[in-house]
Amino acid sequence: MSRIARKQQKNLIQAIAIQRMWRLFELAKSEYAEHPDRSERYVQLIRNISMRNRMSIPREIKNRICKHCYAFLVPGNNARYRLKDGYIVVSCQRCGKEMRYPYKKLK
Repeated sequence: MSRIARKQQKNLIQAIAIQRMWRLFELAKSEYAEHPDRSERYVQLIRNISMRNRMSIPREIKNRICKHCYAFLVPGNNARYRLKDGYIVVSCQRCGKEMRYPYKKLK
């Protein structure tokens, strides 16, 4: 297999992996209300896909997953979002850890 063909195949595999991660994320959002354990499983599958293909999870998905216990975070249910000193502070209610994401203040 030539170098170009391998590169095209890798790009195709990564595109499929990203599609699957987004689909699992949408399923996790919709299933959380009735089956929170299913949404935890979907998060686990997202992580497995990203590790298997050695690619990062998209930022929008990554911000909704606890970095410590890998719980699916839903604002108001199992996560608390606060704005503090230029950061969004997300507190996981399951493990008690906090994640901080910077944001730009409007001038």
